[in-house]
Amino acid sequence: MLVHVERSSPRVVYVLRHVLERMLGLETRHVRGMEEFREAMGPKLCYTRAPIDGAVHVPWSGAIEERCEQDPLVTMDLGSPCLFRTDAGEDIFAGIFHHLSLVDETQCKDRDVHGRVPSASLFTVRSGIADRPWVEEKVQRLALKLEHSWPGLIKRTGGYANQVTVDMDNILRYAGRPLGRALGASVKELLLGEWPEMLERWRVRSGSVADPFGRAIELVKDRSSSIDRTILFFLMRGGTDFDHAAAAEHAATRAVIIRAGEVGEVGVHPSYATMEDSGSMRKERDRLQHIIGRPVTLSRQHFLRWTVPATLRGALEAGVTEEHSLGFTDRVGFRAGTCTPFPWYDLEREQETSLMLHPFAVMDSALIERMKLDPAEVVATMSAMSDLVRKVDGPFVSVWHDRYLSGHREFASWPEVFKRVMRHARR
Repeated sequence: MLVHVERSSPRVVYVLRHVLERMLGLETRHVRGMEEFREAMGPKLCYTRAPIDGAVHVPWSGAIEERCEQDPLVTMDLGSPCLFRTDAGEDIFAGIFHHLSLVDETQCKDRDVHGRVPSASLFTVRSGIADRPWVEEKVQRLALKLEHSWPGLIKRTGGYANQVTVDMDNILRYAGRPLGRALGASVKELLLGEWPEMLERWRVRSGSVADPFGRAIELVKDRSSSIDRTILFFLMRGGTDFDHAAAAEHAATRAVIIRAGEVGEVGVHPSYATMEDSGSMRKERDRLQHIIGRPVTLSRQHFLRWTVPATLRGALEAGVTEEHSLGFTDRVGFRAGTCTPFPWYDLEREQETSLMLHPFAVMDSALIERMKLDPAEVVATMSAMSDLVRKVDGPFVSVWHDRYLSGHREFASWPEVFKRVMRHARR
C-alpha cells in the first residue's frame, strides 16, 4: 500500500509502521511526490491536512510533532473518546502516538509511596481511555475503511490469544529461607498456637513433603490446553524488605525454576531497587540465566516499579527484549490504551527502540487486595476483560501470583478462580 504523509519524521514513521505493518499486516511504501501518489493505482493512504482523491484519508492535525505539555482535549464520537480532532475528522495517528510514546507517564509528577505514577493521575484513566483497548478500536475503524475501498487488503498478524503470566514473588513458602527466619517464625507460631503451620514448615524444610507454593506451576501446566502463552517471572531477591523470594541458590528454588522452564517461558522479575539500577538488573538476569541454562530476555519489574526512560533503558542495557510491566496495580484496564505489544519509543532521543512493551489487562492482586473483590467477582471481572480484548482480536494478558495459585491455606479459593477464568478466556 502506498502512503503519503504531510510531513515525515521519526514519530510518523514509527506510528505508521506499528499500525499499518504490525497491526494490520500491510506492506507499505512511502511516496513523497504528490504526482506519483495521485497517478498510482491500487491501495493508498494519505496522512495529510486535505483528502487526496483515490486514497483513504487520515486527517493530519500536526499534534504528533508537538511537545505535549497538557492533556489533549477529549471529545466523544459514537461512544468512543476522540483526541486531536480536526475539521476533517480525528487524527488517530497522533492519538495513538500520544499513548504509545508514554508521554502520559513522563509528564506526570505524582508518585506513590513506591515511587510509581499513580493510576488515578494518568490521563488514560481520567479520560476513560484505559477502560478499553482504545488503540485497537481506532485501528479497527481504519481497517474497515481500507477494506471498503480494497476488499481483501487487510492481512492481520495478530488474533485473539489467552496469555498467562505468573509473578513468582515467593517461589517457595518455607524452603530456601534462612534458618534464623524459620526459627523465628516457628516461635511465633508456637505462641499463637498455630501448630499445623509450624509442623508443615519443618516437614517441608526436612524434605519429607513438597513446598506448597510449588503447586502454582503445576496448576498452570494442568490448564495448558486453554493457554496460548505462559511466562513465569522469577524474583531474584534483592536487599530490601520488599524482596521476599526464596534464595535463588537454594537447591529447592533451583528445582522450581528449572521445572518452570519445562512448563512455559522463564523471565526475570527484577528486585525492588532495580527501577533505576540497570547494573543490578543485569546481575539478576545473569543469575537466572545461570540457573535455567539459557538466555533470559523477558522481564517484569517487581511491584511494577518502573520509570521512563531510566528503567526501560536499563532493561535494554541488561539484554531484555520484552518488558511486561505496563499495567495497573490497583485496577483493571489498558495503561497505554492498547493490548497489543509495541516497541518503546524513546522520546528524549526521538527514536524507536528494540524493546517491545507487552501490556497486561488485569492482575489478580489488584482485584483481590486493592479492589476487594470476592472470588465470583474476580471471575466476572477477568472474564469481562477477556471479552473486551476478544472483540478487537488482541492478546488477553493476565497476571497471577504464586501465592494465590498455590491454593495453600488462606489462598484456598483462588485455584478454582484461575480454572474458571481459563475456561472463559481460552481461544
